[in-house]
Amino acid sequence: MQDVSKLMNGPFYYSFIWLIIGLLFLAIVIGIIAVIFYITRRKEIKSLANLKPQAPKVIDIEALKAKYLAMVDEAERLFKERKTKASVAHQQLSLIVRLFYYEALGFHADILTLTDLKKSRHEHLTQVIEEYYPDEFDGLEKGSVAQSAEKARELIKEQGQQ
Repeated sequence: MQDVSKLMNGPFYYSFIWLIIGLLFLAIVIGIIAVIFYITRRKEIKSLANLKPQAPKVIDIEALKAKYLAMVDEAERLFKERKTKASVAHQQLSLIVRLFYYEALGFHADILTLTDLKKSRHEHLTQVIEEYYPDEFDGLEKGSVAQSAEKARELIKEQGQQ
């Protein structure tokens, strides 16, 4: 019979470096899976129901009126001094009353078209802007800037009295 001890090999030992490489590979795979789950998880949808309430914004309406009335006066003065055309003056007046409504009420009239304004609850603003439109886009320059400026002043002055 043959010697059995020669047929059997002793235990084979792996180097310690292979354990480290295996653990690093396992950590990388777990990390990739964690990143995939983090990226694809369902995110909270922001809506009015889960927004945090903000503190009310206090507006000094009288200072705001004074600011915008001065802007109306400036637009009218530039037209009278012939530094701007009537159409430009009407565009400025339109923008001034739109921005006043935005600052005073938070109503984004500055980005709405006339059609959008007609759908809003601000009828007086819509009427004034609608009166500006023909003069604003008229190439013949026949609109009355003084009359339009007065309408802008009335609109600004009456805002705090409602």
